[in-house]
Amino acid sequence: MLLSNKYIVCIWGILLVLSCTNTHTESSPTLLPELAQAENCMYAYPDSALHILKKMTPPKVTDKYQYATWCLLLSQAKIKNYVKLESDSLISIGYKYFQQKENPQRKALAGYLEGVYYNDERHEAETALKCYLEAATEIEKTKDYQLAHLIHAEIGHIYAYRSLVDYATSAYQKAYDFAKLSNNKRYIALSLSYIGRAYSIKPDMDKAIDYYEAAIKIAKETDDKQFLTPDILNELASVHTRIPNYKQALQYAMDALKINKKNHRNSSQNYLTIGNIYRNLKMKDSAQYYLEKAILSDNIYTTCCAYQALYYLNRNTPQSYSKSMQYCDKFYTYLDSITKIKHGEEIIAMKEKYEHEKLLNEKKTLQIDNERIIRHSLYIILSIVILIAILIYIYQRKLIQKGNTIQTQEEQLRMYSQQIHENEMQMEQNEIYIAQLSEQLNTNQGLHDAIAEQQNALNEFRLKNEKLQKETALIQQNMAEHSQKMQGKLKTQLADFNAVAEENTRLRKREEFLCNQLISQIKLLDSLIKAPKALTAYEWAEVEKEINRLYDNFTQRMRKQFPTLSDNDLQVCCLIKLHLSVTNMADILNISPTSVSKRKQRLKEQIIKELGDDFDKSQLIDIWIWRY
Repeated sequence: MLLSNKYIVCIWGILLVLSCTNTHTESSPTLLPELAQAENCMYAYPDSALHILKKMTPPKVTDKYQYATWCLLLSQAKIKNYVKLESDSLISIGYKYFQQKENPQRKALAGYLEGVYYNDERHEAETALKCYLEAATEIEKTKDYQLAHLIHAEIGHIYAYRSLVDYATSAYQKAYDFAKLSNNKRYIALSLSYIGRAYSIKPDMDKAIDYYEAAIKIAKETDDKQFLTPDILNELASVHTRIPNYKQALQYAMDALKINKKNHRNSSQNYLTIGNIYRNLKMKDSAQYYLEKAILSDNIYTTCCAYQALYYLNRNTPQSYSKSMQYCDKFYTYLDSITKIKHGEEIIAMKEKYEHEKLLNEKKTLQIDNERIIRHSLYIILSIVILIAILIYIYQRKLIQKGNTIQTQEEQLRMYSQQIHENEMQMEQNEIYIAQLSEQLNTNQGLHDAIAEQQNALNEFRLKNEKLQKETALIQQNMAEHSQKMQGKLKTQLADFNAVAEENTRLRKREEFLCNQLISQIKLLDSLIKAPKALTAYEWAEVEKEINRLYDNFTQRMRKQFPTLSDNDLQVCCLIKLHLSVTNMADILNISPTSVSKRKQRLKEQIIKELGDDFDKSQLIDIWIWRY
């Protein structure tokens, strides 16, 4: 016992050392209730999220996790509610904190918010794209599909505004895939409209129209269809303008304007679209009216396009020439601003390639580090396994030496116990045979040959029982000597074995009892035993049928093993199986008792011929059939 305790202490110490080599993973603390509530309603009810975050007392700066999370969620809520960000100070706090933590969802959110700030407020597309690409890498490690949609949609916008159609289509497709995973119909509709936008730039107007129409269909199923549908309708109107299909375009644009006015939304983009449609239809006054409304937009792209359209509208009219020149000057002023924002396709493409290669290098470096850690860990584990195997081998040798003696005793006792129960069962069966043979001796008075054979068998069974009793007494004496050396476990096993053996004996007696009960319930067999008489062919068939049911297809097994037996032989076998005397069998077979004895003798000879030495020639045929 002391030795085994030493082994346990040694193994415990090794496992403790191994556990110290594992990398510790910091689990994220539980969010404050207000932060958790705001995050849960951020996508569905961003105004409620903003209200909660503004109303709550900001977490202490010393509680870095809660404070960094509050900074990110507040910035996200402002962006979703179209509140202008004066600076990225709050975003930077969250970004810097979570860059050092193993929390990919927060890392992705921080990168996304930084990207939105640099793209919308600072107009630094390269920096924004870098942030978005980092966020896209992190979000792949999570199941935040809604944020994944937003990230890839923003990446697509950067490419689309710079006419990088293939890049934009790929990003928008990813946004659509994540929108479907999130099961957010609003995002699904938007993603489809984004893909339609990319195809309109390509241009592939048929596909663009298909995607816009699919987007409108889904948008009408959403809760905020009054806000989604007009934007998509307006873009679809622009596509139809380019086909050109001015009638359909004007209808879509007017429908969008009607919805926006009803909901008091900014309609400057609608005005630009409608103005362009009227300009193409040569309806100058209507075009002038809507385009002058469009130049009041706070969107630099909308204003620039509106001035360009006004210039085209008025340049061929002499009385409006000076005005057209003013529109032209304004157009180039805004175009210069847009050019500064765009920077050019080559820079964005180069930046994307650079960032992509950087991410690949980071992944490769991480993979190398992981492989090194895994290799070292395997060396340590292998060493520990070898050491444990040596300790187990030493300990097992001692157990084997100790167990051999116990196993020998156990086997010996089990063998003794089994032999005792076999002897007891054999003696009980012999007593049954003795009783049955004694009964048949009384019945067969006057049949000298049968009586002599049965008397010899009777004496043989009595001698066997005496021998078995002596053998059992000797075995019990040996068992008593071994039992003194037995341990608790062996005694329990022996007790279990004895219980099983006793249960087998009980089941066998019960089987014999039930069989006799069944015979008494079968009218034909019961009457045959109580009042033997000659049987018809039909009755013999019924007897054989019932015998087969009682004794596991007795006659079928006999026919299969001893094909030379005739139907008369099998009739004798059936009567013997029912423990009938020679006299009763003679009455049933309608022959003399002497003839019955001769038939039994011939039957025994046929069976000996088939079995050979496996049949004890001194054994009565009755005993053999009873056991079969």
